[in-house]
Amino acid sequence: MKKTSIIWGLLLSVGLLSGCSASRTPSYHKMAAQFESQSTKSKQAPKDTTKAKTSTSHDNSNGTATTLKDFKAPKKAQHDRLYVKSGQLTKAHQYTYDQAGTKVSLTKIKPTTQSFTNGHVTFKFTQIRILKNQPTTKNALKMANQALNTDQITGTYYTLQLRYTVANHRDQSVNIDGITAVKTDQGQTLTQATQMYDAGAGLRLTAKASKTAFTMALITSNPTTVKQVQVELGGIFTPSGKTLTKASDMHTLRLQNN
Repeated sequence: MKKTSIIWGLLLSVGLLSGCSASRTPSYHKMAAQFESQSTKSKQAPKDTTKAKTSTSHDNSNGTATTLKDFKAPKKAQHDRLYVKSGQLTKAHQYTYDQAGTKVSLTKIKPTTQSFTNGHVTFKFTQIRILKNQPTTKNALKMANQALNTDQITGTYYTLQLRYTVANHRDQSVNIDGITAVKTDQGQTLTQATQMYDAGAGLRLTAKASKTAFTMALITSNPTTVKQVQVELGGIFTPSGKTLTKASDMHTLRLQNN
């Protein structure tokens, strides 16, 4: 199975597929689908889309399609008040199952209102989540490892999710690199090349426009005790590729209490 097909299958399985506007091939982290914001056009609120699952995903980049057979949640889960068959995971400990057979639980959800600016482009963060992922099938493990370019996932793993709105204050269109690195207070550093996906990478913003996006990262060290993370805002470019602003220094993003 081609990697692109695997990735799109994962995306489908968690519902994040609709509306993402990153220009490059999506990575595993886009798979947070059911939990996260879509990269949509300005003036449209970020949406959590833990929606009812579909079984076919189309890869528009090469015309191929991947079909996944829906994983059926255990009967015990279907009678559990914390189980969410469709809709949003809004409270800690709520969970759902993706199509590959991964049980995905909302471990922590914290609001934030912090904003940082790089080259007349503002990144306003709105929410931080930590998700617990428990593969229940060999296929779920295989797909997660292949899409993440890792062989470290052998069981339960955690992902960190950052939601943000990015606004262009310039009088010209720009392309952005999104969030290019995340460093946790546990000492783990992730980049777009190493177990992190950012939906803002490659976005084009017209003059005075804004869009919503998200970052997903694989967390391997004490994920439930993360109290703050540092983020690097990517460079800003003209549509032709000329650098307007380089990547920023690290900015500290603190989790607030609900």
